[in-house]
Amino acid sequence: MIHENLITRQVEDYIAFKRSLGYIFRVPAATLRRFASFTRTAGFKGSLTSEIAIKWVSHNAYSSRSYKARLLEIIHTFAKYISAFDSNAQIPQTGIFGRSYARLSPYIYSDEEIALLIAEAGKLLSPDGIRAYTVATAIGLLRSTGLRVCELTLLKIRDVCFDDGYLFVGKTKFKKDRAVPLHPTVTEKLALYRDFLIKKLGKRNESDWFFVNTYGRRFNTWSFEYAFENIRPVLTADSVRKRKRKVRLYDIRHTFACKTVKRWLESGIDVNQKLFLLSTYMGHTTPEHTYWYLSATPELLAVSCSRYEIAFGAETEPLARAGGKGVSE
Repeated sequence: MIHENLITRQVEDYIAFKRSLGYIFRVPAATLRRFASFTRTAGFKGSLTSEIAIKWVSHNAYSSRSYKARLLEIIHTFAKYISAFDSNAQIPQTGIFGRSYARLSPYIYSDEEIALLIAEAGKLLSPDGIRAYTVATAIGLLRSTGLRVCELTLLKIRDVCFDDGYLFVGKTKFKKDRAVPLHPTVTEKLALYRDFLIKKLGKRNESDWFFVNTYGRRFNTWSFEYAFENIRPVLTADSVRKRKRKVRLYDIRHTFACKTVKRWLESGIDVNQKLFLLSTYMGHTTPEHTYWYLSATPELLAVSCSRYEIAFGAETEPLARAGGKGVSE
């Protein structure tokens, strides 16, 4: 029955094509396979039509409009690909359910707030002390390096190069390998954490996970996010409480990027020349992906305005003293 369904065959061909290009393509693949299963259950064997696509997207009455919009966008992209080989395939239009995706407004943590989170992490329920120490160390490493959360939780012992002072980040997003240099103080903190685990767990192998949870279990992304939910209430500033959305663990990566650029601006460094280095350090494929992290924030705007006044203030002061007369006068 599966081989008789045209959309199923096209979905598998499309998934194989995307992965051959280096994409992990996990979520879209699962989504398209669910769609193909729906068409098989409905007895639909023909080419893709807008009707069958929208029927599938809409079949769950409890799904939000934004979720339906994301599903339709995945089908839309798939349809554009197969239309090159199947002249009968239709391309469903997006926008029927509104916007499919909107970036969440990032939160820039202050150094004091990071310190509060680390201190609160040390109070987490932890029978052997490992969970609390792990979360505190992990937050410090995120703030120091701007790693993705998944990259941190996938680190093995062999990936932390203490002698040379860097992390080896294996193929994660975009399947890229990179070396992430560490400040000596960061290396020192990681060494203390390593020694603590040896005392608690005994000798460890190079292939073991670097960050572990209570009793040496793997410290995965879910564990990190759950722990963060427990320590987040320590942040009581108005800037946190008045937000429509809760601050996130991922915002620490955004904080790293913005703080780095702010430091460059304050030092008079040409950010445009340095941005490629930041992009490479953070594991982006192109600098364009880094630009989003630098979307206007109060801290960056304040520094930018100050730089603007320094650069052009001398030219505007005579006009102000002249009663605000313009050049044309």
